[in-house]
Amino acid sequence: MDNRLKIIILFATLCLLQRASTTAYRCTDHYKGYCVIENVTTESLPASTFPPEKSLLIQNSTIPAFGAECFRKIPVTENLMIHHLKIERLNLVECAQLTTLFASFNHISELNVQEGLSLRSLHLYQNMLTNVSALRVLTTLEQLYLHDNLLEVLEIDVFADMKSLKLLTLHRNMLTAIDTKQPVSLPSLESLFLQHNKLTYLDTGLWRMPTLQKVDLSGNQLGYLFTFLEEFPALKQLELHENRWNCAWLYKMMDRMEIRNIQHSQVDQSCEGTLFQEICCFSEGAAPDPMMLLISRTAIVDDLQDQLGCQRKKVEQLEEAHRKQSFRFDEMKQKIDQFEEFCKRVGL
Repeated sequence: MDNRLKIIILFATLCLLQRASTTAYRCTDHYKGYCVIENVTTESLPASTFPPEKSLLIQNSTIPAFGAECFRKIPVTENLMIHHLKIERLNLVECAQLTTLFASFNHISELNVQEGLSLRSLHLYQNMLTNVSALRVLTTLEQLYLHDNLLEVLEIDVFADMKSLKLLTLHRNMLTAIDTKQPVSLPSLESLFLQHNKLTYLDTGLWRMPTLQKVDLSGNQLGYLFTFLEEFPALKQLELHENRWNCAWLYKMMDRMEIRNIQHSQVDQSCEGTLFQEICCFSEGAAPDPMMLLISRTAIVDDLQDQLGCQRKKVEQLEEAHRKQSFRFDEMKQKIDQFEEFCKRVGL
């Protein structure tokens, strides 16, 4: 057997071995328009292929780290469902085509996100997230599901650039505070779910949410709010049950809700204090702290002063433009007068 034939046989053998080691995943079923892929492992990923489906569901698999290597395998997938895969680290990179991601019921505690993605719907509930600051770059989101995680403190400005966000779920976390360091505008937000956390206070004075219609604050430890929610002019439903409201504050709040026709559909089934319009309150409940109110109002005043400063600059710019126009007008009038004088001299 000559050397050329040996080389050909060796090459063919290597090709067969490579083909044998490649895992070609196929749709084993279809679920609500999703192609179902099963039994994917981290070990099989490097030498695997996936069907070019726009909607893909991976199940009965274990992938502790889901990131660039996985997304490179599904370059045309726009809707991805990766529930129950025991994912611990999720790296949203190299997935510019993705618009919807279901990654719930995992163990995700580490989250990294690439800028410039086009995600519109992101489901991360039932995970182990303690920090979601990486999400701030997802500016195209319309729906964000973060309930049933381990969040304790949250800065609302994480969502500040999500101008299309309509739905935000944060219920059943461990939130004790939602910090607001500067005004936050969410012009499209319609529903906000904060129930069943550990909130003892909430200041929404710097929140700008003109389209917000539903807020659920039930199941917390709130004694009062710093405002009567005037910053939510479109509010239609507010859930207050299962808190520790100060009765004096609650009476005023319920009056405001009645005037604005804001409804609450849920009520307290039991009450150790005073039941007022089916919401429990306590005469010894926490009352608004004057110092905290002062700090809160100071922040609002600072915001108003900033806005006033911007308006003042605009007025100054308009006045300067008016002065320039007036000068040009006077200059033009002078030239016209000179021209008329010239015409009189020459007898025109």
